[in-house]
Amino acid sequence: MSNTVLFGNGINRLSDNAVSWDDLLNTIKGSNIFDNGNLPNTMVYERIFMEQHVSKKSHKADELKIKESIAEAMKSQGSNEIFELLASMDVENYLTTNYDYAFEKALNISPEKLSTEEIYSLRRKRKYSTNSGFKYLWNIHGEIDHPKSIMLGLDHYCGSVGKIDSYVKGTYKHTVSGQSVSVASMQDKLKSEKFCFTSWVDLFFSSNVHIVGLSLDYSETDLWWVLNKRARFVADGLVSNKIYFYTNQMDDEKMGLLKSFDVEVIITAVVEGDYKVMYESSINKIPTKAEGVLAA
Repeated sequence: MSNTVLFGNGINRLSDNAVSWDDLLNTIKGSNIFDNGNLPNTMVYERIFMEQHVSKKSHKADELKIKESIAEAMKSQGSNEIFELLASMDVENYLTTNYDYAFEKALNISPEKLSTEEIYSLRRKRKYSTNSGFKYLWNIHGEIDHPKSIMLGLDHYCGSVGKIDSYVKGTYKHTVSGQSVSVASMQDKLKSEKFCFTSWVDLFFSSNVHIVGLSLDYSETDLWWVLNKRARFVADGLVSNKIYFYTNQMDDEKMGLLKSFDVEVIITAVVEGDYKVMYESSINKIPTKAEGVLAA
């Protein structure tokens, strides 16, 4: 079975010019700086938007202005050695919750942009032709080249979950060359073992997914929804792939939840604050394409 890598903002933080979430959110707050407290990023964003929105103006115009500010701030995000390590792997599909192109900078290859989506990101991917074959990067939470697609607020997350639910049920439709195209339900795909890979969602059911550099905050409802749906199919005996979550620490409650969702948590300690070594160790545990089990 093939391997898929899902990576998040943790790897970005190793770059010299990393853009922190706190700095990013403070930038878009404007003059109304407030303490985030225990609010998840989705709710911080919604408060920023609602306090800046002018009722006589368009919701879409106000929100686009905020997202354009996010895109501009993220343009400076650089790559690093861990992205280079990921890029060198014998892996075809990479998923990321990041909006930037730090991974692409590590590849140093101009992409073929394959998505026609404007707001949501079920099919959003970039194709790279390498010496060893093709690689695909799926920006599942949007990308800075298309600010409207940047997913951060509760409204956008909930809309995305609705799209994913439709995709899994087989009621999702999209347009290709002016023609309406539908997809089979995930249940039918699993029974026939035939996947169209129209969306990154298929990879969570058809490949071994390795999650690294991602906190998997509870506000990331789209990913939790997919993991939960897959776990329900596991209980029905339809799923045979594996999901691995690599981290340096995790509380018992979250670990228990992930275990109930049929996700294996792999702990790699951070020694003397060296996150680079921790990520290297985690990534080196990911099997090559030809291997079917996790390396010891």
